[in-house]
Amino acid sequence: MKTYIKNSGILAMCIATLSSCQQEEPLTGTTVTLDCDYFQQDRVLVDDPDVSIDYLITCNMSVDADITVMPGVTIAFATDAGIVVQETGSFKAEGTAAQPITFTGQDGVKGSWRGVIVYSNDPKNSFDHCVVEHAGGIAHNSNGDRGAFIVWAEGRLSLTNSTVTLSASHGLNATYRDAWLELGGNSFTQNDGAPLYMDYDYVDVPSSTDSYTGNGNPRILVGSNGQTIETNKAWKKVNVDYEVEAGVTITVSEGGILTVEPGVNAYFGAGSQLKIIDEAALSAIGTTSQPIGFYGSVEVNGAWAGIEIRHTSNVQNALDNVTVAYAGGGDLDGAIYMWADPTISVTNSQISNSGSCAFYDGGTGGGNPNLSVNNVTFSNNSGADYCED
Repeated sequence: MKTYIKNSGILAMCIATLSSCQQEEPLTGTTVTLDCDYFQQDRVLVDDPDVSIDYLITCNMSVDADITVMPGVTIAFATDAGIVVQETGSFKAEGTAAQPITFTGQDGVKGSWRGVIVYSNDPKNSFDHCVVEHAGGIAHNSNGDRGAFIVWAEGRLSLTNSTVTLSASHGLNATYRDAWLELGGNSFTQNDGAPLYMDYDYVDVPSSTDSYTGNGNPRILVGSNGQTIETNKAWKKVNVDYEVEAGVTITVSEGGILTVEPGVNAYFGAGSQLKIIDEAALSAIGTTSQPIGFYGSVEVNGAWAGIEIRHTSNVQNALDNVTVAYAGGGDLDGAIYMWADPTISVTNSQISNSGSCAFYDGGTGGGNPNLSVNNVTFSNNSGADYCED
């Protein structure tokens, strides 16, 4: 039996104000197994204090209408079941600190259900004060997408003050572009994958009020869906580091500015790189107490490509209190590769374990007059401190 008492009269009044056309599931004193077409019309799911599990979902439930889940509700999912919020639907599950909403696997084991995939961009898509556990099972689609939450291209999800735990995959999977994401006050922990797996366009989404520790992959995993950053964006400092997948090129172009917050550490897989082009800028200004680190995922000279800067005179291109380590691999001939005399300032930093040179100036010869270097330490690089065509 649940440990709180519900005032059914007040609750009924509150539900009535939500929508005059939403249908409230009546209390039965037993767990209600929902039909697989139950979310084809607007519904309100209410808590029954006399049962530990209010509702059971036995299929991959399609949401084509507006669904509201009230505080205190517990929904269990049978093996391989899940929730698919279609473009025409919305899903609002807003609990309270005293009455959280729980989404759990009927079997009580990791991966026993799929999780929630969101195709809808409805602003009502909200999970607040929720517990989402045992999800991340089989893939939701032919793309193989797995996670407790998956947000599709142009989908919308607000996830706040919630716990995402015991997923057999990632906590949140957001690798498609043009989604709207809000995070804050969450705990992602004990998931077999990464706490977050996201396209690099969402490096401004992780929240300093979230906790991302205690997962199978201890870092936030950063991938790419093939587009570029063309606006001003901040790469957020949180309580774990970032890991950029092998082969991913984080490209900033069209005058966009990628600002890396002090204390960010990013580990780059083989062949990955930061690429700044077409009047864009990389502003990585650390401090002595919170330096910024760009490292290889493995500690081998040339483990990742490095930082490529070309065709930009943007004066905000600056690295201060930054370590660039194990870069200079692949097609780049330096840990920091410059083409056509780009503007860049590098100060109070160190470049180490490059698989080639530290700086490489290509395309012009005669040195880069727009490079400013002060108090930079070079160590264990395979090539010279400065090379050029």
